[in-house]
Amino acid sequence: LIDGTGYVNSVIEEIVKDIGLIDRKIVVSVDAANAVPGPYIVDLFEKLGVETVAINCEWDADFPAHPADPTRPANMMELSAKVASSEAEFGIGVDGDGDRIGVVDENGRFIHPDRLIGLFARDILLNEESDKDSEEGRTILYDVKCSMGVDEAIASSGGIGRMVRTGHSFMKRELAASPTIRFAGEMSGHLFFNDRWNGFDCSLYNSARLIELVARSSDPNNGGIGFSDLLSSIPEYPSTGESKISFEGERDDIMKSVRSSFSDLQFSEVDGVRVTYPDGWFLCRPSNTEPILIMRAEGRTEAALESILSDVHARIGGIINLRELR
Repeated sequence: LIDGTGYVNSVIEEIVKDIGLIDRKIVVSVDAANAVPGPYIVDLFEKLGVETVAINCEWDADFPAHPADPTRPANMMELSAKVASSEAEFGIGVDGDGDRIGVVDENGRFIHPDRLIGLFARDILLNEESDKDSEEGRTILYDVKCSMGVDEAIASSGGIGRMVRTGHSFMKRELAASPTIRFAGEMSGHLFFNDRWNGFDCSLYNSARLIELVARSSDPNNGGIGFSDLLSSIPEYPSTGESKISFEGERDDIMKSVRSSFSDLQFSEVDGVRVTYPDGWFLCRPSNTEPILIMRAEGRTEAALESILSDVHARIGGIINLRELR
């Protein structure tokens, strides 16, 4: 067996060096789902001066509490309850191999990861100095599954949003090709800081950056706003969430039929087909890892979302079983 403890400790030292001690009292709950990052993230938080409410942070390969995927609301319920019943300002969940995070607010409400992208993008564009005057320095990458609220948050902060293909390997490739882009993120919870960090997705560093941001931006203990109020600046719209749709036939043939079905509308083919509606959008893309289609729709209102879904069913419901969509 290879013991990587020394390496992880050196990473923690670098994170503490970058972030510094948090200069106010802040209580954060963390749920590591008994996965690898657990003891390390508790150690990091203590070194940052964070009061930590830790749950499921001991290693257990049977994962007795729940699966280690913090982007699924069902896996964050224990954390939600702990935050709501404690003094924690928010809660962080981490995944099994330490490259993704998920979050709940001070009320235990699950926060979709793309809203975190908007929050971090706004903070970097408004507060971080490096290369912000160049076009590339103002560019933020996000994947095709993200809410239109992400692009709106970027634009309102003086940035330029660029939609890219889903998949953390593709995102890293984009950052390598454009090294002065300072931040990128995915709906899946992968976040890539390329301003003061080296552009890879690390749940330890990303958690520390979130704590730094919240500690600097709000202090509810002294009459300031809470985490949910901080997030309220990031637009949130009704959506279906991410739906996994099985299909019959050849994938390429199905996607060709989908493109043809929406040929009268504007759509992007960055990754699958993302159709633009006047008040929302619809995405259909083949999964990178499973023989399924990934679909998501979003509307500015519930009525707009229902109208989009009705149109989608009318156009492709005859070639794909859309029972799982919404």
